[in-house]
Amino acid sequence: MSLVNFEVQQPYITPSQLLLAMDKVIPSQTITNAIISTSTLEQRQRILPTHVVVVLVIAMSFWSSDSIVSVFKNLIHGFASLRIPELIRFKTPTSSSITEARQRTGASVMTRLFEMVAKPLAKRFKNSTTTAQK
Repeated sequence: MSLVNFEVQQPYITPSQLLLAMDKVIPSQTITNAIISTSTLEQRQRILPTHVVVVLVIAMSFWSSDSIVSVFKNLIHGFASLRIPELIRFKTPTSSSITEARQRTGASVMTRLFEMVAKPLAKRFKNSTTTAQK
C-alpha cells in the first residue's frame, strides 16, 4: 500500500505550553535550588535575573532556529499567557545583553541543574547466567 499525499507535519508548541511542560519536568524550585547551590544568585536586581536566564538557555533548544531575542520574546509571551505578573514587566533586551547575562550566570548552574534532574530511566538487567556462575 502506498502513501498518497503524505507529508510530515512539524509539531508546534505554544510558549505557555512549553513553560507548563518545563515546570512539570524541572520545577521552578529546582531551578532556584540549583542557583543557590552554585552561588549564582544575583546580588542586586537585574533586568535578566538568573532564573530567567536558566529558563532561556533551556528554551533555546526548543526554538533552536530562532534568534535568541525571538526565544526571549516567546518566553515573555508564555509568562504573560500564564499570568505570571512579576515577569510580565520585562522589556526585550538586546542580544548582547542576553549574552552578558548568560556569561554572568555561567555553566555551573546548568551543570548542577542537570545533576539534580537527570535520572536513569532504564532498570538494571539481571542476567541469570552471570548470577548462576558466581
